[in-house]
Amino acid sequence: METLKAPVHQFTETRKIRISRRDFFYVSNLLSAFRLLLTPFLFYFIYRAQWKFASVCGAVAVISDVLDGFFARRFNQHTELGYILDPVADKLAIGAALFALVLSSTNFPNWAFIVIVVRDVAIVLGNGVLAYKAKMITRSNLWGKCTSFALSIALMFYLLRPLLPQLPAKVEFYSLCVALVFVVISTMSYAWHMFRELKAARRPI
Repeated sequence: METLKAPVHQFTETRKIRISRRDFFYVSNLLSAFRLLLTPFLFYFIYRAQWKFASVCGAVAVISDVLDGFFARRFNQHTELGYILDPVADKLAIGAALFALVLSSTNFPNWAFIVIVVRDVAIVLGNGVLAYKAKMITRSNLWGKCTSFALSIALMFYLLRPLLPQLPAKVEFYSLCVALVFVVISTMSYAWHMFRELKAARRPI
């Protein structure tokens, strides 16, 4: 998700990450933390096929993501904690919801879930290598934000389908296909930036 946050730099050195106690009380970071706390409830309601509650939780998660980006910009609350907490909350919330869809009796395709999980795991592992080799971590770029937003929209269609059977045929599947296009593009974008920074880190000073 993470639709409105636009960090100035694509990368930051891990040695310079500074998290103060005050950062935990910023509205933007509180909203990201709230989204983390909402994740197990979202999983439970989807798994138990309680679609009304699941849809409400999903909508609240999307709104909280939009608002945390708004408050971060409006009150200049861009912090290292936010750069870490926001994408983690996005990935966990979306991943848990998709996993619950796979486990429940929905028509969400297993192969799409595998593609999304492999992408997220690859980004996490890539960040680990980058942090170890180049002392840097990646921040979400435009493609990553678009991916989170598109996946959130597709997820909402899957949650609403049992409640609104009059929705256009296969709208949830087509929205998922659009989201997967962003998944591929964002993966290539992150990979290119990571390889570039690793290559630069190997150059003699």
